[in-house]
Amino acid sequence: MPKAAIYQEYGDSSVLQIAEVPTPTPEPGTVRVRVAYSSVNPVDSKMRSGLLGDGTPLSAPAIAGMDVAGVVDAIGEGVTGFAVGDRVAGLSPAGAAAEFVVTYAAALVKVPASVSLETAATIGVGGTTAVRALGLANVASGHLILVDGASGGVGTFLTQLAIARGATVIGTASARNHEHLADLGARPISYGPGWEARAAEAASRPFDAAFDLVTGNKYAQLRGISTATAPVVTLVDPTFPGLGGILVTGLEPGFDHALQDVIDAVASGKVRIPIAQTFPLAEIAAAQDLSAQGHVRGKLVLSIAPQL
Repeated sequence: MPKAAIYQEYGDSSVLQIAEVPTPTPEPGTVRVRVAYSSVNPVDSKMRSGLLGDGTPLSAPAIAGMDVAGVVDAIGEGVTGFAVGDRVAGLSPAGAAAEFVVTYAAALVKVPASVSLETAATIGVGGTTAVRALGLANVASGHLILVDGASGGVGTFLTQLAIARGATVIGTASARNHEHLADLGARPISYGPGWEARAAEAASRPFDAAFDLVTGNKYAQLRGISTATAPVVTLVDPTFPGLGGILVTGLEPGFDHALQDVIDAVASGKVRIPIAQTFPLAEIAAAQDLSAQGHVRGKLVLSIAPQL
C-alpha cells in the first residue's frame, strides 16, 4: 500500500505520522497522480492545527498538504487534455503529501520539459494566491506597489509576477533577505518599527496598491501610504473587508487559469522559485514547523519519488 503523511486529530506537528493508505481511485472529472514532490505552505499548519475548521473533530484521517507535482497515473471518466504519463503540477485539496493522490483535472496543469517537477511542486498555493491577489488589485504596468513580506512563499511569486506586468515593487523583508529581493527586481526595505516611513521614503509617492502577506493588523498604515483609491489586499487579516480592503481566501473561481499563468511564467523565466530546503516525506513535521515560523526565503519541498 502507498504511504502518506496523515493526521487523525488536530494539534501541533506531533500529530503527523507516515502511514499506509489505500490507493485512491479516480472518480469522474479527476486524475490520479503518482507524486514526485509536494511543497509546504504556512496554511498547512493552520489546517492541521484546526484553526481553519469549525471545531468539529476529524471523522477520518486527513492527508497533509495541498501542493503537488508528479506524473499522471490514471484518469477518471470524462477527463480530457491529460494522458497517463503526463508530467503535471497543481493543487490537491484533499491532501498532497502522499505517494498517490486524486485531484480534479481542473486543479492541474501540464509541466513543460524545461521545468523540474521539484520546482513545479511549489506553484499551487503560492502561485495561484499571488495571481488572484494581483488580479483583485488590478495591478498593471506603471503601478507602484508595496509588498509586506515579499521574500516569503507567496511574496516571491507576487513580486516577480507584478514586475512581469510592468509594476515597480517595494518589498519589506529582513536584512538578510534584501539581496534576494533585489535579485528578484524589487526595492527592499526592512520590516519592523518604522517600516511605514521607510516605505514612504523609498516610494516618494503614494502606492497604487499594497499587499499584507504575513502579519495582519496593518490596514490603517497601508492605507496611509497609498492613494485614496488604491486596493489594500491581505492574505491573513479578516478585518480588512470591513475597513474597505480586500481579503484573498480559498480556491476562488479561476484558479485553474491562475495555475497556467504561473507555470507559463516559470517556464519563460519571468518567475524563479528559490527552494530553501528539501525534506524527505518522513520529516514533514520539521518542514511544517519551519514554514509556520514565517521566515523562510522561497519554498520548502517534500521529496516523495524524485526519480519520476
